[in-house]
Amino acid sequence: MDSMLESGSFPVEIVNIASAKEKGPGRPPFWEMVFWWTRKPLASSRAVILASLLPGSFNPERFTKIVYPSYEGRGRFSKTPHYLNPNTRLLDKEIYEKIRGASLLDPFAGFGSIPLEAVRLGLKEVVASELLPTAVVFLRAVLEYPKWAVDKKIGDKLISDVENWGKWVLERLGEDPDVKELYDPDTAVYIGTWEVKCPYCGRYTPLVGNWWLARVKGEKGFKALAWMKPVKTENDVEIEVEQIKDPAILQAAKPVRKGNKTIGLEVNGQRIIVGDPALDGEANIDARNNETTCLYCHAKIKGLRDKWLVKEALREWNTRLEKYLNGEATLEELRESPARPRLLVKVKTAGGELEFKPATQDDNEKLWRALEKLKVIWGDPDVPIEPMPTYENRSIWVIGYGFSKWYQLFNPRQLLTLVKLVKLVREAGKRIEEEKLKQGWSKEDAYKYAEAVTTYLAILLCKHADWNSMESGWQLSYLIAAHTLAMRGIAMVWNWGEYNPFSDYRGTWKAMSKNIVEGLSYLVNAVSGSSSRVRVLLDDATSLSKLGDEKFDLIVTDPPYKDDVAYSELSDFYYVWLKRALSDSSAVSLHPRFHSDAFFPGGVEVRTQWEWFSSREVSMNVGRCEHFGMASEGEECGEVYKNLLKASFKSMSSRLSENGLLITYFAQSSPEAWISLIEAGLDNNLHPSTASPVLTESEESVVARGKAAISASIVVAWRKASRGEPVDVSSRYDELVEEATQALKSVEEALSKASAGVVSELYGVTIYVMAYAKVLSLLTRNGRPVKAGKTLEPEEIAGLASEILARAYAREAGAQLSSSDSIFYYIVKKVFPRGGEGRRLASSSDLILISHGVSPVEKGKALDDYVRKGVLKAYGREEETEVASRKTYTLIEPTSVDELELSQVLKEHGVNPDDPSTFKSPVHVLHALMLYSLKPREVFAKYYEKTYLSNPSLATEAVELAKALSTLNGDPEAELAKRVLEYLGASGFKTRGKVTLHDFSKR
Repeated sequence: MDSMLESGSFPVEIVNIASAKEKGPGRPPFWEMVFWWTRKPLASSRAVILASLLPGSFNPERFTKIVYPSYEGRGRFSKTPHYLNPNTRLLDKEIYEKIRGASLLDPFAGFGSIPLEAVRLGLKEVVASELLPTAVVFLRAVLEYPKWAVDKKIGDKLISDVENWGKWVLERLGEDPDVKELYDPDTAVYIGTWEVKCPYCGRYTPLVGNWWLARVKGEKGFKALAWMKPVKTENDVEIEVEQIKDPAILQAAKPVRKGNKTIGLEVNGQRIIVGDPALDGEANIDARNNETTCLYCHAKIKGLRDKWLVKEALREWNTRLEKYLNGEATLEELRESPARPRLLVKVKTAGGELEFKPATQDDNEKLWRALEKLKVIWGDPDVPIEPMPTYENRSIWVIGYGFSKWYQLFNPRQLLTLVKLVKLVREAGKRIEEEKLKQGWSKEDAYKYAEAVTTYLAILLCKHADWNSMESGWQLSYLIAAHTLAMRGIAMVWNWGEYNPFSDYRGTWKAMSKNIVEGLSYLVNAVSGSSSRVRVLLDDATSLSKLGDEKFDLIVTDPPYKDDVAYSELSDFYYVWLKRALSDSSAVSLHPRFHSDAFFPGGVEVRTQWEWFSSREVSMNVGRCEHFGMASEGEECGEVYKNLLKASFKSMSSRLSENGLLITYFAQSSPEAWISLIEAGLDNNLHPSTASPVLTESEESVVARGKAAISASIVVAWRKASRGEPVDVSSRYDELVEEATQALKSVEEALSKASAGVVSELYGVTIYVMAYAKVLSLLTRNGRPVKAGKTLEPEEIAGLASEILARAYAREAGAQLSSSDSIFYYIVKKVFPRGGEGRRLASSSDLILISHGVSPVEKGKALDDYVRKGVLKAYGREEETEVASRKTYTLIEPTSVDELELSQVLKEHGVNPDDPSTFKSPVHVLHALMLYSLKPREVFAKYYEKTYLSNPSLATEAVELAKALSTLNGDPEAELAKRVLEYLGASGFKTRGKVTLHDFSKR
């Protein structure tokens, strides 16, 4: 029997509205505990799990009230949907007991959104599994400890102890003379960069990525403005600070722009260019083009890739730094390196407002004093000297600048402070366990409690490291330092921020401690009242060996997609600190303490995750494949990814109960992605039964705003395939098109009913994705389909599904379209809603999915062909069109009933309406006919005659396209299509099926 998720009554549009509430201030508090790259909205995770366990006949309105207790109707919520626990008591007793007896597995659990919501729903057994130790430690903090504490009735005690011990760590740090003397008490943040020695004048020049320090917009004008400017002295380049504080001037200031950059201000008619006047507001470093300008002599310092002075200088700094720490070079030799860190500005918070001041020589000397202190403790195992992955990795860009060990990402003061914090967190853990034992706790509970509190402190340490490295850039609009891992990678930063850990300012230890406490409070409340049993496993999704023969009613998971995030490599940034804070230490090495299964499996230390686990991670990384000998080039690495994905599907399929359901979140929509997914499922006797596009917390492309893209995560439900005869496409093609047409209608009707009174219109994207999955289900319900006696490959199945669905769309519209241009044009009109300026925006991957199986053009060239014909065009500035390796396109279409606009549309097509020989597509012909439909009837009739005689097939197809477009209610083009059809009928041109009859001799 189909579940509610599969029946079509799943209210996906309401779920999307609820999920959208989790953006910005609606984010779950525990997400702020530490950054993780992909986290699915709790609102959608909860809804998907519950809908998978409910019968298909379940009432959507009742479902919404259960899953979102704060729902008030018509798309409105009294509270952010995830804040209140689901009200499962509203379920009938039989269904309630079924849910309480169900089991769920998430083998790619990430940061735990899916298993957390399973616990809140009260499932009997919830298992979260991950390959990487970092993820497992985080999962235990999100799932295991809050549940354990609630079951022990010590949830509030755990929260208060995490808060108090966080304060204890900071207080002890403040008492450490090595650290305390390195920070100014009244400075909240330092802003620094690198400086390099100019090969022409021999002076050091700072590398300034942005002259602005503050540029904060207000309701009127600006709220804050500050910037740097260089000043030459006899032997150096100093930095001065300009800051506007007068409210009247702030409101009157207007930005001066060059292209898309703000390079200065206009204040009362006076033009101010920020930074070095000789650079006209530009930064003096352009890493993309391997260029920098000396601020002293203004010489251009250029280079080619690895032969660029800046890269060579930074490599030399890292080499000399290690030599100095090992006693093989003097401090003076290090200070004379061709590159070195330098503080530029310090940010003070006196009186509650930020004040920017130039960093002094003494401020910079404190970095060197910190370095001397580091040399004294060099060899201490708490300094993370583990190697970063040195193979080519598109996520860790700093490797090219000579950063090869994790400690090198931090300036000396940052590194010294982090090492001190590691020791204090470790000491806190020991004291906590001793305290509980003295209070009479059992040895087991005292250890578990100490592990829990220490883990949260270690997570706080990770967050501090993330916001305090030389790769955490200064954000001039928010007046905080961005965290290191913000860009799904670790990039070189030329204006980095460093927090004073003792400050009360945002981003400091005290502020981050509040994030941990609030997150833990949320988690404790979330799992209160749940009877679920929770387990977190360190296990490989391709084998799930730790589960033995266990079976699960439901597997819900979000498997990685290709090279989206290099989890093994990137999360090592956290791992090297977690391992230290949660382990014991001697003078020379680390030893097991907490989470020994993660850090010391079998008693052997895991040095780095990338060395141990990345070759088993289900993702595609060419550098990784080559390094471990898995493949020698990209195409072969793609096969490695496919095989790993298949292996994970095999292990999941074997863990499903007889009538179990597998649900996968799927964050891509390209045909290649669908092919990989289909192949993984079919090879393991699974077929997709339904799919729904569900909004994710992180918008993946420009066009993802406002539900306009297929690229939102697609939730796919998988069932075990039946054992009947494979579908024979050759003999059943027309029947399949008819079934697809009925499926399309049933999806529209079900969604309309499920979303009644909530959304004014159903989004075509939702309908298309769900219908596409239905067609895939029709084709694969008995395994792989066959055609002319040949079993079809996944690529052929994906293309065939697209082709059949396209025919179904045309049939539903009452038109007999045959041209790929007209089919593609019509489906894009149906699927993507009009956005700003009346335009439809879509990513390349979404459009390729629609064109797949429809366009006769060579694979991968369809969009180029549509652009060449003037059916599509790239949208926005060049830098806006590339998002996550996808371009954004807009359909070239009329957005109003206007003669001038239609003329412009034809111009964008690249055709001359008065010369039908220039028409290359039925879309061109139809838009020309639409232009003439705004003229007198007799003028239109003559024009149609001329057009038809020039190219009968294009004209005939244009009429069919007009029939299809006339069904698009509320679209300006529908009115124009109706005018064309009306003029054709009034002029004596009668249509019969696919053939248009023309008898010009009688007119």
